Amino acid sequence: MNILKSRSKPGDIPDQPNERRRSFMWKIGATMSAVLASAVSGKSGPEINQGSGLKNQIDRLSSQLGILEDENAIRRLHQTYEDFLNQGSYEKVMNLFIDDGEVLFKGGIFRCKSGGVSRLYSKRFKSGSTGKTIETAPGFQPDAELQQEFIKVTVDRKSASARFPYSIQVGTPIISDSQLVKMARLHGEGIMKWWEGGTYEATYVKCLKTGDWKIKRLEHRVLAEANYRPGKSRARPISVPLLSKVYPEDPAGPDILIEHA
Repeated sequence: MNILKSRSKPGDIPDQPNERRRSFMWKIGATMSAVLASAVSGKSGPEINQGSGLKNQIDRLSSQLGILEDENAIRRLHQTYEDFLNQGSYEKVMNLFIDDGEVLFKGGIFRCKSGGVSRLYSKRFKSGSTGKTIETAPGFQPDAELQQEFIKVTVDRKSASARFPYSIQVGTPIISDSQLVKMARLHGEGIMKWWEGGTYEATYVKCLKTGDWKIKRLEHRVLAEANYRPGKSRARPISVPLLSKVYPEDPAGPDILIEHA
């Protein structure tokens, strides 16, 4: 079985993002109150100049709060990405990328928002209803550590990296001229579908003019694949071939292929 076993120890309880954020906000508020109280008492004391030290503390806390806000903005951006895929709004996904953004998918790199990235979502993903969130296939629960999101914003707050777990449906149209397949296409079917689980490994950049975050690079790091659709009680591991042709030989293909050892 292609099962990802947990490496967590018995009794370990993963940190919850919401709990960490609430704890951090409480500490920020308490520390800021202490800093301001210290500033007031410092002014009233004889010949005590704490201005420089207090400014450094306030600047540091302000930077930490700004990074927390950036993390939340990136989290919302990723949620928007998933929402668009779930709604089938593949054309809207491209607007979440910078102009020279790229996506690594199935052994190929799709480059530029108006080129490869657009081709990936508006053609390949759309034709196979790919990317929609579904439950994890039975027996394929991932390592607890890999279920935790991770976001790291740089000190200058201009770029960031992140990891988000995913459990999605992947599909590709069935190539056949049979009447059965043709009838299925008329009803929105005729698609071979399977389950895929893994992590999104992403990098982001901030637009200096608007302060908005955009996706620079998004990689689908596949951990497991299975012949599974929601509602089934069993799942069989499968191995899906990587992309083998580039655009324009493959109208929905990547710009380049990645060599694997």
